[in-house]
Amino acid sequence: MLRPRLFLSVSLLLVTTALAGEMPFPQPEKGLVRLVAKDSPYILEQGVVLSSTDTFVVEPGVTVLMGEYAKIMLRGPVRIQGSPEKPIVFRSADSSASWNGIHFVSSSKPFDVRNLVVENAFRNTVFRTDGIFHQVKFVNNYYGLWVDEVAQMYLTDCEFSRNRFALSLRAASVNANNTTISNNVYGLYLEAAAKYDGDMTLVANNLEADVRNESDELAKKGKRVRRNIWQRVEARF
Repeated sequence: MLRPRLFLSVSLLLVTTALAGEMPFPQPEKGLVRLVAKDSPYILEQGVVLSSTDTFVVEPGVTVLMGEYAKIMLRGPVRIQGSPEKPIVFRSADSSASWNGIHFVSSSKPFDVRNLVVENAFRNTVFRTDGIFHQVKFVNNYYGLWVDEVAQMYLTDCEFSRNRFALSLRAASVNANNTTISNNVYGLYLEAAAKYDGDMTLVANNLEADVRNESDELAKKGKRVRRNIWQRVEARF
């Protein structure tokens, strides 16, 4: 009689494990965090900050499910490199909730991000960090990508869709090639000293505005651009 009960217990355990199959987000080991496809999907419930000496590497085909308060802050080298056949996906674990986003803040080395999909985040940022996004999709975020004080960043074959604010630039220079910004509420938002070098015909079909230049708008009203404008906007939500 013991064997059937033991078999049943093991079976239930296997079923439970399969249903809850997310892998916890790993901690750095010897200065490296590597997400591998065989352990995907990963789950991150809270925020994680990787130091300037931590390298973040993600294999093609990895999915990371983000809890409501989760965020990833990357201060060290970054290689998020999916493939067209096996893109990397960061999205909310609960499709009805948002998470806090991915933040690139490494000033030491340029980041390299390829074939990535970022969904349902509140805000994704690049701050004082150069790098390249290649075939990256920002979908259904509040801020698709906010770029601040960046000397040179490249967008190649990227897509911004269904975001509240798709691409926002402040004191940043962005070179865009074959990058579409459409079906958002606001498309391209240029704050002070921002430069966007790309095909403007691909910034189209956004609900409220395709392009807004805050410096021009405020200059017409005789007002100055204030650094804390984004904090004021966010405080209302």
